Amino acid sequence: MIKRGKEVVIFLIVLSIAIIPLASAGFFDDIYKKITGKATSDTTALNITIGNSAPTITYVQIITSKNPTDDSTTTITFNFTVTDTDGAGNIDTTSGKAYFQKAGETTRSDLSCSNYDGVGDNMNFSCTIDMWYFDENGDWTINTTAKDINEASAENSSQTFTYNLLPGMKMAPTSLDWDSVGLTDTDTGSNNDPVIINNTGNDNALTIDVTSYDLEGEDTKTDYIFAENFTIGITSQGCSGTAMVNETATEVGSAILNRGNHSINDGSTGQEEIFSCLKGVPQDISAQSYSSAAFGPWTIEIVS
Repeated sequence: MIKRGKEVVIFLIVLSIAIIPLASAGFFDDIYKKITGKATSDTTALNITIGNSAPTITYVQIITSKNPTDDSTTTITFNFTVTDTDGAGNIDTTSGKAYFQKAGETTRSDLSCSNYDGVGDNMNFSCTIDMWYFDENGDWTINTTAKDINEASAENSSQTFTYNLLPGMKMAPTSLDWDSVGLTDTDTGSNNDPVIINNTGNDNALTIDVTSYDLEGEDTKTDYIFAENFTIGITSQGCSGTAMVNETATEVGSAILNRGNHSINDGSTGQEEIFSCLKGVPQDISAQSYSSAAFGPWTIEIVS
């Protein structure tokens, strides 16, 4: 009897050991964690990237050919459209810029094009650029750019416009004087030259023609200083220059008028200077004043 009781106790102990893992699978894990100090929780970092669609410039207004304005600027205003599939609110309203570009020429630009309220995915920008009278004629590229608020950029250089050719000039002084000249005097330059010719257009490498006329005596109408008595050149006093021919347009040798910003006033940028010289006078004329009043003033013209 006593022996059987011991067997029962042993069986119950074995049974308990077998049941406990089945009834409480985490029991020993909990005990292990408490003994070892192992963590029972941890954190997870989250990182989500939201994609950004770069904007595009989907429309640039066609600019018809433009004429330069003599000695001034020509203002050109046009629009372009920026499209962003993330919505117009994603477009940087201060980012609209426009450039007129031509190889070898100074770029003309508007770096703060104004914007209109966006509609849907689109926003329009309006740009104003001044072209100068001396900017070269021909085709100019229209370059437009913009960005979204994430700094993604858009650019469009698909359009061009034509800037037309403009010949133009202004000169000063418009009258020339000489001090008193004696019958035997030679190579006498004007006392108020040179005549400065400004290129007020964008035509380039222009030659200069002078149409001259005989000067008639203001008192004795039968006395003359002939056009052939004068020479015009590009160096002071012009006495080694080109001889004039009465009533004939005569090209002044070596005189070239190039385009450029003549306001620099350096005698060459957009300018040419010509000097007049009285080589001598007929020996039989009387002492009096001679002028162009009878036959007309001399004409200075530019020739392409």
